[in-house]
Amino acid sequence: MSLDILAFVREAKEEFDRTVACKHTSFDDLYPYMIENQSFFWYKRHAAWASLLTTIRIADSAGANWRDLFTFKQLAMITNRVLDKQVLDEWLEHSESDLPVE
Repeated sequence: MSLDILAFVREAKEEFDRTVACKHTSFDDLYPYMIENQSFFWYKRHAAWASLLTTIRIADSAGANWRDLFTFKQLAMITNRVLDKQVLDEWLEHSESDLPVE
């Protein structure tokens, strides 16, 4: 059985990207009654961040080259492993100098 670990990393990254951009995610489908709760958005971001870090840890242990999926700035944020204001404010910012060299 062949498992595409990078597909899981891409999916977790997309889910976190959508969460930071305040777009609909699968988490919204799990807890539709929570949308009105003010703390829901922070919890949703925390859950997506934890999922991303867990997926990366699994990919890392499997030897998958997941780093090419992220910008240098995002890699620094992942290395710090802390979901803070900087991550929420700057995660989706991209510049040409920030993209990894392929």
